[in-house]
Amino acid sequence: MKIAIGLASVLLLSACATALTPQGTGIRVVDDKDPNNCKFMGTVSGFDTLSPTVGHESENAMNEARNKAAALGANGIKIVHMQTTIQGTSVTAEALKCQFTD
Repeated sequence: MKIAIGLASVLLLSACATALTPQGTGIRVVDDKDPNNCKFMGTVSGFDTLSPTVGHESENAMNEARNKAAALGANGIKIVHMQTTIQGTSVTAEALKCQFTD
């Protein structure tokens, strides 16, 4: 019985992971200090809950936002708001199409 409960817990927690899509891996996080000429493409968000740690929740929420930005044709995001509560971690970002020089 203990093995079944342990296995179910591992499966439940691993099912919550949000992987980056191939396009999502190309999304850069930028801020107001970046000298890139960026065009606003839309607002994206990500949310995760029930991850083993807050760090995993943050990473999964960011991955979801980056994947959504890539789907809009963006190549960068600027974080507008990130919050972790007892319910989970949420990220709101601007999806941007930037002219990166490097």
